[in-house]
Amino acid sequence: MTVVQAAARLVEALRETLGADSVLTGVGAAAYRVLGAEPTAAVLPREEADVSRALAVAFRDGLGVVPWGGGAHQSLGRPPRRYDVALDLRHLNRVVAYEPADMTATVQAGIRLADLQQRLGGAGQFWPLDPPLADRATVGGIVAASLAGPLRCRYGSVRDLVLGVRVAHADGTVTKAGSRVVKNATAYDLTKLYAGSYGTLGVLLETTLRLQPRPAAERGWLLKGATIEQCHDAATRILGSHLAPNRVELLDEACADGCGIPQAGSTLIVSFAGVGEAVRDQGESVQTLARDLGLNAAEIENPGRIWRALQDFPWRPAGTDTAEQRVLWRGSVLPSDCAKAMHAVRDAVSGCGEVAIAATASHGVLRGALRATTSELAARGVAAAREALTALGGFLVVMESPEALRATLDVWGPVPAEVKWMRQIRSAFDAKAILNPGRFIDATP
Repeated sequence: MTVVQAAARLVEALRETLGADSVLTGVGAAAYRVLGAEPTAAVLPREEADVSRALAVAFRDGLGVVPWGGGAHQSLGRPPRRYDVALDLRHLNRVVAYEPADMTATVQAGIRLADLQQRLGGAGQFWPLDPPLADRATVGGIVAASLAGPLRCRYGSVRDLVLGVRVAHADGTVTKAGSRVVKNATAYDLTKLYAGSYGTLGVLLETTLRLQPRPAAERGWLLKGATIEQCHDAATRILGSHLAPNRVELLDEACADGCGIPQAGSTLIVSFAGVGEAVRDQGESVQTLARDLGLNAAEIENPGRIWRALQDFPWRPAGTDTAEQRVLWRGSVLPSDCAKAMHAVRDAVSGCGEVAIAATASHGVLRGALRATTSELAARGVAAAREALTALGGFLVVMESPEALRATLDVWGPVPAEVKWMRQIRSAFDAKAILNPGRFIDATP
């Protein structure tokens, strides 16, 4: 069978299964381009049963399927090794169940985070995650990629805030894990396995979320006028004190400048949320600490703008130089090594380009942008930055890079010894490796 004949057979099978209106080809399918690869067809299921039927067709013929939410973070991972079907879940966007008294909500995976937050806001609640590009991202995509932002300082990561899931597996079988209640003590929590699996273990259909009350007040402070080490020292003292911040972000000079902070330099951003009086008292404590450490402390005048800039860093485009090679990355070290890691990366890439870095000091999570004038320098810079973090016991993964770099750039870095267990799990869940094939972990090396 020729490639053309195989493509025609696929489209015909999908149209027979889902209906012609739910299958896009040609220009419509090209809109689902991922890292230089385009699918033969894109399908837009309107109910869960359609997802199962589409997966059954793909599994039968061993076709590559890329689940699609808002498309905000499709640059994560390697290019798909096979890409026959884009599975767009935009129509699965309902709030299935919402229990304000229990502070839980069950939603379909295709709902945009911005729309969900608006719905929850009517009852004075929210899902306390602030991933980048939240205006486009869907709940399913956020869970699959385990994306969190600065608010993880107080509320934790995706795994802490998802109670249960419904999943369509590679062969179309639907199962569920976890529950719709906060207390769940039964065996191994498979929900945590799906979070961060990058769509390779199944297609998320529904998620049950742990919610929080919206705080009555929120204020933030900038601590500046010192080295990155002094700012990190202030962060450590705050985190080890009686204070309860919801953000503690360490920014180098380039990041602070890019986030629009006036008179930027090495900067510590601290914010508090809750009852107005408690927020005010904690802010006064931070200002006292800053004076004791010789730092300048000032309350943030336009916090909404700063929060959004921090949340989206480094995803939002920086500059207009189209010839510039810009690589976005994230990494992790021990929280006590944040300042050391930021210096190590800056020193490592100094001969290759410029770097801007932010760190969530409570968790040792770093994110940054490397800018270089050529692809060769960008690749060398990534390798040098990764080596610097590895020397500190950390790691670095590439989130986004120019197309010219993708064929040679090592996205995930060195393969850990535990990968054999990951591959066995992958094989058990998707024996033919049709879900996001080649993008993360496959059944075989």
